[in-house]
Amino acid sequence: MDIALLKALSEADAIAASEQEVREILLREADALGKEVQFDGLGSVLIRLNESTGPKVMVCAHMDEVGFMVRSISREGAIDVIPIGNVRMTARELQPVRITTRHGVKINGLLDGERQGNEVAKLRVDIGACSADEVAEVGVEPGDRVTFATPFCELPHHRLMGKAFDDRLGCYLLISLLRELHQTPLNAEVWLVASSSEEVGLRGGQTATRKLNPDLALVLDTACWGKNFDYGCDNHRQIGEGPMLVMYDKTLIAPPRLTAWVEDTAARHAISLQRDMFSNGGTDGGAVHLSGTGIPTVVLGPPTRHGHCAASIADAGDISLTHQLLVALLHDMNAKTVSHLTDFRC
Repeated sequence: MDIALLKALSEADAIAASEQEVREILLREADALGKEVQFDGLGSVLIRLNESTGPKVMVCAHMDEVGFMVRSISREGAIDVIPIGNVRMTARELQPVRITTRHGVKINGLLDGERQGNEVAKLRVDIGACSADEVAEVGVEPGDRVTFATPFCELPHHRLMGKAFDDRLGCYLLISLLRELHQTPLNAEVWLVASSSEEVGLRGGQTATRKLNPDLALVLDTACWGKNFDYGCDNHRQIGEGPMLVMYDKTLIAPPRLTAWVEDTAARHAISLQRDMFSNGGTDGGAVHLSGTGIPTVVLGPPTRHGHCAASIADAGDISLTHQLLVALLHDMNAKTVSHLTDFRC
């Protein structure tokens, strides 16, 4: 596993519509291997893995993370911000953050807010300034982007911690597929898509799918369980137990034939799966599967602990097993496979 790559992806700052730091990592990888790259109008990155006369398959992960945007600056030097994406309430108080100015300058600060019951509002970043002039002197302006400032680190037992694992783990998997399969003959035309603005309404998944019009889509994302140390039968997002296969969420019910194909492939390769269902939320799959006349779509990915906050924890083995499963699925993909998965006569 390339820890340095995952560290770079995790520590890149990229809220919705401002994903250039992640985009640059993907473009370097694609350019190094001479791969065709396209973009949709929102900035999603579409990398053509191979050429084939077979069905077109999209593997999709989103680039953006939850964070904040500078809204205004008080005369006392407080930097008021608004959330971009669904940031957890508990992650809105006394958190180290990093402002990226429009000129690319990084400025550290401390995020805090006012708690009223279960809600935390009136968010502001303190950079130590005592006046609006001091804030202006370092170049902070309304519209600047703010992210958590959590450094990536390795934990015991092959566990990893960092910010933005949702969905930089998916972006990591796109690059790992690119590296492994860039010269491999496949019976499907595979596009690796890093989408924009998932955290604010599944936007890039929708526009990228319209541009590609794939025959089938594999969406990569991650999720955590509400109780991190609950190892009971309800928790199908346990780190160290293999990839999640999402059977249902609020935006997508995966076709049974498609989930069965993933299950059979995993079983043949001795990869354990956690069959999960999301009672809340959704992924790019919700937008992808509604494109055109409908795209058969399934969501899978490595589980995490903690989400939409300053840091998440993941298991390196789960990431590697997800990669192995994706490689196996793409090797098995051909016109017959897609025809079977889209035949509703029986």
